[in-house]
Amino acid sequence: MDVIRWSGQGERGHVESFFLKANDPTRPGRALWLKWTVLAPAGRPGDAVAELWAIRFDGPRGSHHAAKSSAPASACALPRDRLALEVAGAALRPGLTRGRAGEGDAAISWSLEFDYDDQRPMFGFPHTWMYEGGFPKGKLYTSCPETRFTGFIELGGERWRVSGWPGMLGHNWGATHNPRYHWAQCSLFDGGEPAVFEGYSGKIRVGPTLSPWLTGASLRYRGELYTFHALRRLLNRSVRVARGDRDGAWRWSFSSRRRAPGGALRLDWRVSAPTEDFVGLRYYNPDGSLNHCLNSKIATCELRLARERVGGRSETIARLRGTHSCAYEILTQDFEHGVPVLA
Repeated sequence: MDVIRWSGQGERGHVESFFLKANDPTRPGRALWLKWTVLAPAGRPGDAVAELWAIRFDGPRGSHHAAKSSAPASACALPRDRLALEVAGAALRPGLTRGRAGEGDAAISWSLEFDYDDQRPMFGFPHTWMYEGGFPKGKLYTSCPETRFTGFIELGGERWRVSGWPGMLGHNWGATHNPRYHWAQCSLFDGGEPAVFEGYSGKIRVGPTLSPWLTGASLRYRGELYTFHALRRLLNRSVRVARGDRDGAWRWSFSSRRRAPGGALRLDWRVSAPTEDFVGLRYYNPDGSLNHCLNSKIATCELRLARERVGGRSETIARLRGTHSCAYEILTQDFEHGVPVLA
């Protein structure tokens, strides 16, 4: 599934991204995010643009830098039969990425290798038809959820050596950005626990209004995959999203439950990050409307996975915390959020 889904034709409009993130295991709060995007305006596929994004996080509550480059999609390498992207001179291939985003002293450059062939993908949705049909309009897939990066990142003459940084390669596509969402992914938990989590709460458009929060999640822990994304349970009324009045932190939490042999499974999740740990980005839709993405790769998350036994007993399977090591993104059209928009 790591191939461009955009055909270069059609009038509906299309937006599609491949994205990488990596976190420094020796200095939580340092991270890198890279993204290759195709944006085809509705009714004007010949005007499609390709965008290259990069953010270097240096925190917590430190100095973050973002860079962006754009080019006509027709001038970029976007093959549909293999992963071999090249946008504004930056390449993404299986296990390798090299490039530069931005200009002058503000440019971010990198050369990184990462594990690709030995990965076990994670899917945001439970059925194959959900990736091929019209519902949902936005697709989410992670081909490399537990990869590791080696190489370097450079900004303004300062070079960070990257050695075994845990991270991911993800892919999303559709006719438009989801109107509202919270998304998180973490593969660097305190104590070196062997786990990776990915989850989302999003709203879809239903006529002139938006749906309630629809939520899905997956956790791979000590080699076993636990999924909480069954269609009948996507509507989740436990979702809470808020920004604290006192500390300014953004928060998202939910609880999910599913049947399983030996007793129902329950996942409790929460993530938070202060305003200072986000970078704001402008995400345009194919119809020309604008969203802001509040992007952090150094949020702090906590989760508990438990089995509910007969008689009300609850047996903890995993209790995990990722301190300044969790990817957390918020998409909004409320532009009074206070996060600096850097790209």
